[in-house]
Amino acid sequence: MKRLILLSLFLLLSTTGIAADQIRLYKQYIVGMPKAFLQKAHTLQDCSAKYEQGTLCMQNHSLSGENTEIAFRFLNDRLVSIVLMMPLKDVSKIKKMFYVMKTQFDLVLIEDGKERLDIIELSGNTFAKNDFTKLIADFENKAYQKHSIKYTFISKEEFKVQSRKARNFSEIFKDAPIHMRAATYNVGRKDGQVMGTISFIVPGVTQTYLDQNPVVEDF
Repeated sequence: MKRLILLSLFLLLSTTGIAADQIRLYKQYIVGMPKAFLQKAHTLQDCSAKYEQGTLCMQNHSLSGENTEIAFRFLNDRLVSIVLMMPLKDVSKIKKMFYVMKTQFDLVLIEDGKERLDIIELSGNTFAKNDFTKLIADFENKAYQKHSIKYTFISKEEFKVQSRKARNFSEIFKDAPIHMRAATYNVGRKDGQVMGTISFIVPGVTQTYLDQNPVVEDF
């Protein structure tokens, strides 16, 4: 009886450990999900020509009321990244999507194609909050006029830890822990239309991680 209790406790702890290792990319989508499971759960089209080889897409997803396409990216048929793409007709929508991202992530970098604003480095060297805010606002306004801006974020919990250890953005990504979730929000022109693209990634995920943390689905 004692052995059964100990075995049950061991199984419970093991299950909890596996669940804790799972990394949620976006909504119900977990790093390592099998491609076959997603194909069974959704109607997906091959969109390798738009992204990279082997990417599958789902149309008509809604993100904060915006009609969005989801692209699923895989490593050896297991999910490692998700991309959301949506048309943006005005600047208010661009800013709306930015604030949607800010609810779960913290900003670490802004780019306009040529220049970059390293938020970690800037916050470490700028002591006046008003100066810090003005630098970001001026950079954004110029980028918005060209409809070319890219934001990079990391999850809020990781930001608290990593921003204390790193002096700049590069150091955060160079030593990214395996579970750190990151996202980019890019605004740019495509075929004359302004498009917003949000990518969810886990910088440290490798084939070794996927082999050690399989996501088992009931087919």
